[in-house]
Amino acid sequence: MKKIICFLMITAFISSCEQPEVGYISDNIHALQDTITVPRGVFMSSVPPAVEGSTYPIEWKITGITDKDGKPSTELQEEHEILIWKKSFDPTTDTTLELAMKKLELSKRASILMNPVSGEFIFTQATKFVVKNNFNINISAKNVRGERQLDKFTHVKLGPFNAVEFPNATRVQTQFVNQTTGALTGALDYQVVNQFDPKIPNVLNGTDKYFSVKKVSDEPKLGIKVKMIVADSKNTPIAPSKVIFFVNGGATLANFHDNTITPEISANGTTFALPAPPFPQYSRTYRDPNDLNRFLMYYLTTNDAYTFDRAAFEAEKGVKPDSFYAPFKDANGNIVVRGYIRWAIKINDSGTYELTMRNPYTIKK
Repeated sequence: MKKIICFLMITAFISSCEQPEVGYISDNIHALQDTITVPRGVFMSSVPPAVEGSTYPIEWKITGITDKDGKPSTELQEEHEILIWKKSFDPTTDTTLELAMKKLELSKRASILMNPVSGEFIFTQATKFVVKNNFNINISAKNVRGERQLDKFTHVKLGPFNAVEFPNATRVQTQFVNQTTGALTGALDYQVVNQFDPKIPNVLNGTDKYFSVKKVSDEPKLGIKVKMIVADSKNTPIAPSKVIFFVNGGATLANFHDNTITPEISANGTTFALPAPPFPQYSRTYRDPNDLNRFLMYYLTTNDAYTFDRAAFEAEKGVKPDSFYAPFKDANGNIVVRGYIRWAIKINDSGTYELTMRNPYTIKK
C-alpha cells in the first residue's frame, strides 16, 4: 500500500512540474477580404486579418505570390522609383513649396508590402508599373504557439490607373436669393454622384454641360498644379474675387485655398499647387484619411457675379409668372442669384489640370 501511495505522489509531483501550454494559434486565421481590388498608382491599405482568438503578438510575412495561372510571380515585389510622403502635408506649417518638399523623397518601393505587426497589406503607387492584373498572395502567421502557412490567403486584383477619381458627389447649384429674408431657392442642382456616374466620361472629355476636369500639361513632372475656373452658363469665367469661401455656422468650410501652397490668382481663375499628388492632400474640416468627405471643397459666388438667364431657365423649366421671381428681385428689378460649388475630386497624377464649374442659367455681369 505504501508503494502505491508513493507512486501516486511521484506521479503528481512530475505532473505539477510540467509547463502549461502557452498561447494559442488558430487553424482558421483568414483574410476578411477574399479579393482586394486595388486601383493602379494609388496608395491604399487592406483591413487586418481575422485571427480567431490567436495570441498576440503575431508576426506576418508574405511567403510567395502567384499569378492567376498559379505560376510564381515577382511583379508585385519588384521595386520602382516613386515619390513618397515621409510625413503628412500640413498647410499650416508647409507654407512654401520648399518646406513641403522636405517631407518628400524619391525612393524605390515594391507594389505590395505587409505590415509585420497588424497583417495589413499596403499597396504603393508602384502598382502603376505592374503589367499583370490578378495575383494570389501566400503568407505566414507566427506567434508564441507556432506558425501557420496560409497559401492563397487572398486575391489581389489591379484595376486601371485613374488619374482623376470622384470619391464623393461633385455639385453645382444656382440659387435664387430672397431679397427680404436672404433665404435661398435652388434653380438647378446638378451632380456627378461618384466614380460610377455615367456622366464622368463627358466631364473628362470636356463635353459635360456644367463640369470639366482636364489635364493641360505634363509639367510639373513630379508635382501638381490645379487651376479652378468658375464660369457662367456660356463658359465665360468670372473673376476669382467673385468666388468666395462658404461660411457655415461661423466656420469656413474646407476649400482648396486652405489645403495647398499659396495660390496664384489670374484674371480668370486660381491655381493651387502641391509638390506631389494626390490633390487635394489635406483637409482642415475632415481629418480622417479614410473619410471620403475629406475631398469636399466648398465655394460660393457673390450675389453680383451673375445676371440671371431667365430665357434659358424657362426653356427648360417652363414659363414662370412674374410673381414667382418677385421675392428675388433687387431695387432695380434684377433677379439676384448666386452659385454654390462643391468639388469632390481626387487627382492622382502629376502635371497641370484645369477644373471648370459652370453655373446654370447665369450670365457674367
